[in-house]
Amino acid sequence: MRRERDIAAIAQASHDPETKRRLNDSPPAAGREREGISRAEEQWSSGTGAPFVIAAAGDDRPLGLLNLQFGDDGEVASLAVSVFPEARGRGVAAKALRLGALWGLRELGLARVVAEAAADNLASIRAIEKAGFHREGTLRMHCKTHGERHDCAMFSLVRTDLQPE
Repeated sequence: MRRERDIAAIAQASHDPETKRRLNDSPPAAGREREGISRAEEQWSSGTGAPFVIAAAGDDRPLGLLNLQFGDDGEVASLAVSVFPEARGRGVAAKALRLGALWGLRELGLARVVAEAAADNLASIRAIEKAGFHREGTLRMHCKTHGERHDCAMFSLVRTDLQPE
């Protein structure tokens, strides 16, 4: 779950050019950074999503965000990740995606977890594949970022993909 102490790192990362290019959310206005925590708490309490801060194992420093959004039927969820600039290139996204998907499939009983990435976002595509998701194809003009439609690569992990424990 997102914590008060993570607000500054989240706000700072939201100004990163690559983050701004890939996500629709604008950086929070000065003095309104806490609204993101309130939205995360509302998602959690309403059962519409499970937003997390990805934290470093050694010192609990925030490295990025992970969000599991639940579908209407309760058996499918979508997973999204955003890694802060200083943590990129270290496998953080793949590890977080894998843990989020396993939690959803094993602990929450989901049948399917999906992830998508802009077709030109090769780093995200590699992270999703490294997390064990299976590529299902490209959805043409499916995604919309900053008002512009673009192709997205779609991936999934289903319960039957998991090895027995």
